[in-house]
Amino acid sequence: MSSVGQRDGVGWTEQRRSLHALLAERMQLLADYYESALYFLHTPDAPARMSHLAHAVRELCNHMPDAVNVARMDRSNTESKLPILTKAWEKAGLPDDVGEVPGCSTSGSATDECHIPRPVLVAAADLVLSTRIRGSNRRRAALMIVDPHAPDGQSTAERHSTVDRWVKIVDRLFPWVHAFDKRPQAIPEDQLADDFNFLEDVMRGVLAPLDVVADLDDLLAQTQQRVLDTDGPGGSAAVPHVSVDVEAPAERAGDDA
Repeated sequence: MSSVGQRDGVGWTEQRRSLHALLAERMQLLADYYESALYFLHTPDAPARMSHLAHAVRELCNHMPDAVNVARMDRSNTESKLPILTKAWEKAGLPDDVGEVPGCSTSGSATDECHIPRPVLVAAADLVLSTRIRGSNRRRAALMIVDPHAPDGQSTAERHSTVDRWVKIVDRLFPWVHAFDKRPQAIPEDQLADDFNFLEDVMRGVLAPLDVVADLDDLLAQTQQRVLDTDGPGGSAAVPHVSVDVEAPAERAGDDA
């Protein structure tokens, strides 16, 4: 068996060495987590194997958006929007008491409507959006995988089937990070391998040079089509592994070197 630090043992392929190099170019710690995940994936007898594997995969997936410069929607994003709303409110000459806003009903009903200037509404909606997506790994995954050029993180791609599977894989492994508290269910080895291959396919597409980035588009299209083909009466929305070949078209990610 190979050990962490040896990229020529069990589980390593030319594709995986290439992906490791791409990760290292962006962020060395991500490459280290990838290497660790591969080691535990192929070392089922390692002590606390699933906890180590789950931790490595979670960190790898949650921080992949950082490597491709997806904006981190943290508290500072929300706080920066508040002064903008305040300025728009004051510029419109709106009073502090909502009951004094022109055209606002005073009945106190939850269905009452108030008419406010559009710039104030735009600033308020921007504040709500920044609050809603703060810390959302699903939203950041959507921006990374499907919609990297979405303005101000306003993506509608969260429910895309590829994003959905990416997030579900992370969520399925998460309980193993805190196995004592979560009491996770066992994950079959074939599912672990299939899930990991899928994550690798997406990462290759995200990190690949521009001349091969179309492979990610192929992955998205294949994933969506397979969901459509299997969804329906008696069907399943589970998505089989699909391969994105970036460096070595003849080699599968799961083959031994």
